[in-house]
Amino acid sequence: MSGRPDRGALGEQLRALIAEFAPHEHGVIADDTPLISSALVESVALLNVALWVEEQVDAAVEITSFDLAAEWDTITQILDFVEKHRRPGRARPLP
Repeated sequence: MSGRPDRGALGEQLRALIAEFAPHEHGVIADDTPLISSALVESVALLNVALWVEEQVDAAVEITSFDLAAEWDTITQILDFVEKHRRPGRARPLP
């Protein structure tokens, strides 16, 4: 067992982080709630999400090398990104 949080726990951490920097007036942020395309998550919140993702994948993430609105627009997409890029060991740059 890796000791890393499971997907459900990661989702809760991510929701809490987003709620801290981008309060959602309609309550809970669902897995498929548009974050970037709806402007719910803007620059400061997005920077904090990027830092959180880097912590989860143990690597630097170059957020200018891909379309954030296409790849990180929902909780599900961000968690998918984390699962896809999560690597044990030393940090490496990610696209």
